[in-house]
Amino acid sequence: MISSTIASRGSAPAQRRAAGYIQAACVIAAVKFLFVLLDPNPRFFLWDSVTYLQGALDGPLPRDRSFLYSLLIHAFAVPSHSLQGLVLAQTLAGAATAFLVFVMLRRFVALPQAPALFGALLVAIAPSQLFYEHMVMAEAFGGLLWIAFVALIFAYLRDGRARWLPAIAIAGIVTIAFRLNGTIVIILAGICAPLARAAWLRSAAHPLGSDRRRVLKQMALAAACTLVLHVGYRHVVAEVAHTPPGYIGTEGLFLLGFVAPAVRAQDLRGTGCDPQLLDHVGIAMSDPRNRERQLWSEGGIWSVMKRECPRPEAAATTVADRAFGRILPYLLPMAWSTATQYFDETEGPWRMQADIGRKMQLPLELIDPVKKYFYLDVGSIAFSDTLSSVWFERSRWWLTGCFFLAPLMAGLLYVTAPRGRRGMACKMLASILFGLFLCQFLLQPIVSFRYLHPFPPLMFMGAVVLAFARVLPAWRAARRRFAAQSRPYGELPAQPAVAPTSPTE
Repeated sequence: MISSTIASRGSAPAQRRAAGYIQAACVIAAVKFLFVLLDPNPRFFLWDSVTYLQGALDGPLPRDRSFLYSLLIHAFAVPSHSLQGLVLAQTLAGAATAFLVFVMLRRFVALPQAPALFGALLVAIAPSQLFYEHMVMAEAFGGLLWIAFVALIFAYLRDGRARWLPAIAIAGIVTIAFRLNGTIVIILAGICAPLARAAWLRSAAHPLGSDRRRVLKQMALAAACTLVLHVGYRHVVAEVAHTPPGYIGTEGLFLLGFVAPAVRAQDLRGTGCDPQLLDHVGIAMSDPRNRERQLWSEGGIWSVMKRECPRPEAAATTVADRAFGRILPYLLPMAWSTATQYFDETEGPWRMQADIGRKMQLPLELIDPVKKYFYLDVGSIAFSDTLSSVWFERSRWWLTGCFFLAPLMAGLLYVTAPRGRRGMACKMLASILFGLFLCQFLLQPIVSFRYLHPFPPLMFMGAVVLAFARVLPAWRAARRRFAAQSRPYGELPAQPAVAPTSPTE
């Protein structure tokens, strides 16, 4: 009887935790499906959505985007001839994203049920989250994989078991396969997690030196898993796109757009291109704001290379690699020039309209297959206002704030993180958030609000942690101190209604 009583007492906390998880999952699912009932139609971004749909409808898989996303469209939408099926699948991905946020806040940061659920619901109804669950774009699944990657790192930090490291590497490469944003952060966080954990746990009683061999072994395992998976994936892309290995089939072309201000005539040597090719480029290459136009506009360097080079893609890769070696002095000026455009009242609103899918006339390459295979009139959808599109359109300053305030949030999280295992999760969240900001700031070639999609979940997590684990407890402690100091002289604190039990009873 005694053993059964002890077992039942021990299982009670686990049962309460399980009930809390079920409750959170039900609430998140109810909120998500309410939104999808109110706004069930898909939306399209040009030309990305066209490319994804072509790959899903037995056309060539995307060479310059995620071919895995085309396979998901084929799985969720093509058999049922319904793009609403894709919206539903992406809504499920959004619900899973919010639930993982709840798990991280509840289990790894040790917040109470209500604050953790509050943070998860903020993620569930975030403007970019809701909008990209409707877009025929890879952001919804990519966002789920990104949060899963962070959750796996938190799980490793909690117990330090090496079994998490291959899972972290797998989640990282699959995340990159959907969205390239944050590639550097994913690689560094996955490999350096053992070192970070050891450093954050270091104390006088348990110096890092005693665990040095274990840390090095785990870092070697993480690096090996990362190397094998990344090299393997790049070769898979090469097979799909019939190009040299890369994270996308046109990696060299996109790098050319990024380094365009640093390109010089000598970079064309041995490519078969006209040595005077740069004289034929009609768009100023020195202006970093023209980098997108260099790739996609007539008169840009890519349009000239396609016309004058015998092997334009190979030439673009060679030129980009050579120019990249001298890009460092250009990096900060290019980054600053791009970042300031978020506050430009001409560029900012135009970019928001482009991200919503209203930047050009709808092409027949989109209208015809959507009507033929999915029985939808794109014209009645693409330029109409919906709940998710209006919510996203009005989030311009919110998304801009998430981006530019990320370093401040990261700093506050890091310096206020408590000691111990809960503090490690806070410090890793801060490190990932700062690294993500740094990569986005330095490497973004254009202003794009959809590129900011990874920021809101991390910012919500940080804000909830600061509010409920730091600000609110400090405020309550201050109130108690003030109440104690304000009691009349000689007045004793109120006695408890029931006297505490003696240790001998």
